[in-house]
Amino acid sequence: MERPSVTIELVPYLQDYLLAEFGGKPTDTGVQIHSKSDIGKFILSKICVCERPPKQELKDYPFTIYLPVCEWNHHVFRENFLWIPEYNQVLIRYHLEASFRLKQREFFVAGYEKGYKQDIIVQAFLTQYNIRNNALSYDAVKKYDYRNRKKTAKEVAKQIQLELFD
Repeated sequence: MERPSVTIELVPYLQDYLLAEFGGKPTDTGVQIHSKSDIGKFILSKICVCERPPKQELKDYPFTIYLPVCEWNHHVFRENFLWIPEYNQVLIRYHLEASFRLKQREFFVAGYEKGYKQDIIVQAFLTQYNIRNNALSYDAVKKYDYRNRKKTAKEVAKQIQLELFD
């Protein structure tokens, strides 16, 4: 039996993120997921089954996701066509984007706690997740960190303001 898979539209930096999360190589055009991670569970929950091949049009960034075969799903995978409708692909992209941003924020918080400078943290993040230069630029990661730090500074100022006038 051929490995069950689905193909979705996914921008390059989210492809790199998935490859890093599931242990794929940067040269891979697909990734084997598992249900041990929250991301894998979420993707598996968005797969649809149909008896005929679905008409699915992928545009710019097709990415293959190989599915785990278990005792409860091997019959379904063998006897049906698998796909992810556009609506569910959007939900997967939203989920991956949110997860990516949370990882990015955690990475910066941990780096600053260790006393590293922003430039070193940005380079380490891009290296850790094998983010290709054209997929997500150094400046975009740096700008995201700047916005998070600015938002945190505003929240601190608001808290201090509240304490002063209470």
